[in-house]
Amino acid sequence: MRTRKVWLLLYGVTFLLALLSAMPLKGFMANTLGNSLALNQSLPGFDYGFIGDVLNEHGDAIGLVLNQSLVLIICFFVVSIFFLGGIISIFRQTEIEYDGHIFWQGCSRYFWRLLRLSLYFLFFHLLLLGFFVGLYLYLTKGLDPFETESEVLWIRTFHIMAPIYLVMATFLFLVHDYAKLHVVHSNRSLLTVPILQTFRFVFGNLGKFCSLYLLNILTFLLFFGVYYLLKNSFLADSFGTITLLFLLTQVFVMGRVGLKLLNLGGVTLLYGDLNDKVEG
Repeated sequence: MRTRKVWLLLYGVTFLLALLSAMPLKGFMANTLGNSLALNQSLPGFDYGFIGDVLNEHGDAIGLVLNQSLVLIICFFVVSIFFLGGIISIFRQTEIEYDGHIFWQGCSRYFWRLLRLSLYFLFFHLLLLGFFVGLYLYLTKGLDPFETESEVLWIRTFHIMAPIYLVMATFLFLVHDYAKLHVVHSNRSLLTVPILQTFRFVFGNLGKFCSLYLLNILTFLLFFGVYYLLKNSFLADSFGTITLLFLLTQVFVMGRVGLKLLNLGGVTLLYGDLNDKVEG
């Protein structure tokens, strides 16, 4: 299996970054909370009073921890895009065995293009979100309680607009997946043309693309549902159950990485088949 090494590499990087992000939180808890019994009592559920006390007493320290975590999130974002070029290169090759030279060459060759592409689509998502938030505030009169008779209008408008927004945001994620492949395939430095071509390509094959994307979403939801049920069957009140929860979480992370590779592999195959027909 040529993706096995890539799978292990992505899991290892994810685990390392998660470990680095947990270290500031561990230091904060050790220095501020220590062996407080209140911390142990808050583990089974959400304790608003305990969390409120921690925020009041150690708000500045929490802000510093969050800033450090934000830096690591950005690092994970950049590293993920760096590996993406290599993953696409591996999926595009016809050889069965993993070729490390092709992988690392793809990582470095396509990094800047894929990074710019991700920033463009992040901008598209922000525009879409801003449009729906602005429209929601307009329809609900700015959520001003003096302008509405009850909160029914707020809830009803949200129930109508939220599904529409989710569908459109999902469509943007779908187009982004195929734009990654098209940017690599077209080998253009200027991304405007590949992005426009991807939108036309997706609209021209919308049924096939949406069917595959829906299948991938349902697969993830099933996998997450099993994980959620198993996770909530344990109570984190002892070292043994905490260890089991940790192992279960690692299985989930590995499975999530595998599903991402499976999704990208399916997208690559479908894109290749349809694109060959267009070019042929």
